[in-house]
Amino acid sequence: MERGPLIDILNDMKNSDRELDIIFWGENDPFEIRNVVEVEALKSSQGIRITTAQNYIWLDSSHVSAAYQARADIT
Repeated sequence: MERGPLIDILNDMKNSDRELDIIFWGENDPFEIRNVVEVEALKSSQGIRITTAQNYIWLDSSHVSAAYQARADIT
């Protein structure tokens, strides 16, 4: 997966209650990201550093096979 769309989604999550579930190649259980404070593209071609209220997360978006988020436009 390209990192551009993930970075856009993560930046939209800053200071919101939205959550993002990510599944990595070969894994069945999603990795959940919430409480995003900062997002940074790393020098590597697909690296992303995510700062949340609880953690620092570094990920290589080329290993992401799926990402999904509950839609906010449904009432």
